[in-house]
Formats: sequence, structure tokens, C-alpha cells
Amino acid sequence: MTVLQFVMASRWVLLAVVAVHLGHCIEENGLTDTISHVYEPTWMYKCVPDEGCQRTRHHQLSDNNTSLLFGSLDVCRTVCGRFGGLWPRPVTAAISMQTVGIHPNYLRFDLANVPVETRELLVEMTKVVGENLFAECDGDVTEMVETPVIVFMNVKTDDMTLSWETNEAYALDVQTKETQIAVHIHAETVYGARHALETFTQLVAADKPDYSDQKKCGLQLVTGAKIRDRPVYKHRGLLLDCSRHFIPMVDIKRTIDGMAANKMNIFHWHVTDSHSFPLESTRVPQFTRYGAYSANEIYSAEEVRELIKYAQVRGVRVVIEIDAPAHAGNGWQWGKEYGFGELAVCVNQWPWRHLCVEPPCGQLNPANPAMYRVLRDLYRDIAEAIPQPALLHMGGDEVCIECWNATEEITNYMKQKKFETNENGFIELWAEFHQKALEAWDQELEAANGTPPQPVMLWSSELTQAHRIQQHLSKERYVIQVWEPINSPLLNQLIKQGYRTVSVPKDIWYLDHGFWGTTKYSNWRRMYAHTLPRDDNFLGGEVAMWTEYLDEQGLDTRVWPRAAAVGERLWADPVSGVQGAEPRLQRQRARLLSRGLRPDALGPAWCAQHDAKCF
Repeated sequence: MTVLQFVMASRWVLLAVVAVHLGHCIEENGLTDTISHVYEPTWMYKCVPDEGCQRTRHHQLSDNNTSLLFGSLDVCRTVCGRFGGLWPRPVTAAISMQTVGIHPNYLRFDLANVPVETRELLVEMTKVVGENLFAECDGDVTEMVETPVIVFMNVKTDDMTLSWETNEAYALDVQTKETQIAVHIHAETVYGARHALETFTQLVAADKPDYSDQKKCGLQLVTGAKIRDRPVYKHRGLLLDCSRHFIPMVDIKRTIDGMAANKMNIFHWHVTDSHSFPLESTRVPQFTRYGAYSANEIYSAEEVRELIKYAQVRGVRVVIEIDAPAHAGNGWQWGKEYGFGELAVCVNQWPWRHLCVEPPCGQLNPANPAMYRVLRDLYRDIAEAIPQPALLHMGGDEVCIECWNATEEITNYMKQKKFETNENGFIELWAEFHQKALEAWDQELEAANGTPPQPVMLWSSELTQAHRIQQHLSKERYVIQVWEPINSPLLNQLIKQGYRTVSVPKDIWYLDHGFWGTTKYSNWRRMYAHTLPRDDNFLGGEVAMWTEYLDEQGLDTRVWPRAAAVGERLWADPVSGVQGAEPRLQRQRARLLSRGLRPDALGPAWCAQHDAKCF
């Protein structure tokens, strides 16, 4: 045996002796079961006033008030604090800290006091409740509890329109009796009732054993609650760009699920741009033939109708945006081939920097009458698809004068109209486009549904600046979506001039910022802290997910939970800061995870188990 072999052999003998000795010590100290059997935790979660839920070791507990102790962090957060685990926070809430076991199979809905016309929609809404409750236990609620839970619903009106004027207020009461649990919901409309149903699901949490065996799972409902609630802002939106990257319909629906959980009511669908045109038009099939990325990346007319219904069941209004006259290229380039002339100009031209804001370039051709006829056919398809009162977003931003000025057909048209070929002249041309497009929309809307003229939305732009907007755009017809930074005076200027406005400040509420150029990332706290005007002309706001640098693979983590922070700002406009909101947002994140979304983390896991300790 060599010296090296002797040393190695001696080392293994020493390790064996140490292992035997260690095993003897473990056995003497009674720890054998801990190591050889199922791991059991030494902690619970304690609800601490003004702090929230804290992970606490058993032997450190100094009081006998076991009503404040919970084996599940989710259950603790559901009952701890003034608003428990509710998100967005309601106007008023009184929530019991006691819970009772329930099972979704014993959940019943009493619709005797709702208008007959609303029952079909309400039944669909109640189905979502059952799905969300089962999801708390990953679809398998193993702890069977036969206590009936009866949800008595009272809805006053049969009006099922979803608009800025919809009453979304509700009242919710939970009462636990010996033989049953009674939940009473009162709302003016089905959408207020839907929000109440969402709040009811948030009064339930999964009670999962906090160790390696996760097969057992039961649901716990608060034994009592009294909640009165209504939104502060009428317009609580999320924009999703599906042109820069095609986002599959399953991912769009999942995004709407997240919106419903946060009581957001406007899905702003930026579905066309110069990059692609994935929206099927039955009257103008050339849009997708020439503008879709592939035959598999198209939103069919049937899928669009299904999405609108899916969103309605979740209290969400779909607002389709057809961006124009700029941001219009691919999908419009077929006109000359079909004898319509150039419907769009500068399409895919290079070098692009002189002709548009980002590649690829493309703007509609306002000098071509055929372009308005094609636009009219597209508008008819949309008017027939969206519910009444119809709301269309007409785009309207970032017109590049250099593109139009480089097109002889357009400059000749301007001379005929006696428009000067300078900035003022191009502004006149731009305004004329919107006038003609609005007339086309009005006519097609009336032809499709007999609907009188409705407001439309436009992005803020050079055309909407305070010194010129009143010359070109009617305050009765246009709602201006202001996307300028928070230090811009434009939002307040337009409000003072009497224009209805929606705010989406790009330096705070653009979810793509921080991932390109010199833009700055906003975390959820920064988004939550941004406050908004209170004025009759101010409708609300949106958080925007532009997709130049995103596809469906990263959608959820980029959007959630930051969009949830904006959701609470728009629903409740809370005065209190982020510190009190974080435990509830942690609970909301867990809720979204259970429902199949993949929201990003808020911070280290230790912080998630110790509320208010990481500020």
C-alpha cells in the first residue's frame, strides 16, 4: 500500500466513525423521526396588528390567543388587517378573523331576485366563481365539508350594457349560521354583482399543510363580512399590443382573467400597427392575407366575438384600436395590385428614420378616396362585432409629416385643397382624415346597429396640443388618451378645456419601459404611488404593455403584479401608501398564481413570510 492509499483509507475510516457517532447522537436526542420521516415545520403564521402576518416558531409564542395563529400564510392574509386579503381594497370592510371550512360542490346561487334577462349572463359569472375556488387547491379540494353556502343575489336592473356610465357598486354580506352560510349580494347591475362575486372568492383561501406532502387541501371562508364598495374611476384599463408580436388568444384570455381579479374593466386591444394586421376582416380579407405574420397568427372574426363574450362575463369591455393614419403599413400594401391605388404610403421603406418613429414605416394615404372606402368596410366589421354602446379607438398619434411630404400624390392633393405644404398644412390634412374617418364610423355604426354617433378615443399627439385641439377635434366626440410623461401639463390643460381624458403616463405606466433605450423601469410601488386627477372630465387610466421586446413567453411576468397595482389605484385611489398594500398584493399574487397566471415576485421569499419587515 502506498502512502497515498494509506491516507485515503484512513480518511474513509474516520468518516465512517464520525457518521456512526453522529447517528448515535441523533438517536439519543430523539431526532430520528424528524430526519427519517415526513418533515414537519416548527412554525405557524401569526397576525400581528399594524404589521400583518409573521412567520413565528411555536416555542416563541408568548400568548394563548390561538385565534391569531394560522398554519397557512394565505389564510392568515385573508383575515389579517382591516381589508384582509382583498384586492383592490374596498371602500369599507368589516371582516371576521374566524374561518369556516367550505367545499365548492356545496355552493349554491339563488337568482330569484335578479331580472330574467340577466340570468344567463349571471350563470356564466357564477361558473367562474366555482372555477376560481377549485383553483385555490390546484383543482382538487380534498377536505370535504358539506355545509351549504348559499349566495343570494339581488340585481335591480336588467340593463347589461357595459360602458363608462355602468353602475359597478355592490354590497356584500357573509353570515355563518348553524346549518348554512349565507352570502348576500346587492347590486344595481350584473357587473356590480360580478365584482361582488370576485370579492367573495377573495374571502376564501386554501388551507394547505405547510410541509412536503401537499396532497391535502381544504378551503376556508371568513365566518362574517360586511363590505360596501364602488370604483373611483370609470375607465380602468390595460392595453395589450398584439401587432409587434402576435399574442395567442389563450394568453389574451388569461390576461383578461387577471384583469377581472383586479376589477379592471377596459381591455384596450392594440391589434393593428405598421408591423402586422392580424385582425380578420370578412369584408376585406386582404388585411390578414398581406398583413399577418403567418396563417396561424390571425384573430378570426369568430374568435373576436368569443373574446368579447369571454370578457363581458368577467366585467371587461373590449375596445379595439385600429391605429390610423400613422402606424398603418403591412396589411394595407395591396391596394395598387387590386386597382385601388396606394392605400398606404412609405410602407416598409428604408432608411426608416426619416419617415417614421420606428420600423417598419407606413401611413394611410388621405389623398386616395379608395382608402376611406376600405376603411369603411373594416369599420362595419367592427361595428357588427362589438356590443353597444360601441367604443372604437382610432389611434391618431405619431403622424410623420416627412412621410406624407415625400409622397407626390399627397402633396398634389394638398395643393388642390389649398393646404400649405408646411406644418400647419399637414395638421389640416391630419385633421381632415379624422373628420372623414369619424363620418365613416358613424355611418357604418348606424347601418349595422341603428346606433347614433358615439364617442371615440384618440391618442394625444401634435394635433391634440392645447393651443390647437379645439380648432380640429370636438370635445363631444373625442376622448383623448394622454400618454405624455407625468410632468407634462397636457392632461390638465385638456381637462380644463372640457375634454374627457384617460391617462397612461409613459414614464410611469408603460410596462415595456426599462427594457430598451434610455427608458426607466417602474416597479409596482412606483406605479401604485402615482395619483390621478379627480374631475368629471377625467375618466381614468390605463397601464400599457407594448410588445416590441415581448411575446407570449414573458407576458405574465412583465404585466403582473405591476398591473394589479394600477388596478387598485384606479379602483380605490387609496390615500395610504405602499407599505400597507404589500401584504394584500402578496395575497393577490398567490391568487393569480392559483388561477394559472405567472406573476413576477415582489421580493425575497423571506419578506413574503414577514409582512412589513423589508421596508
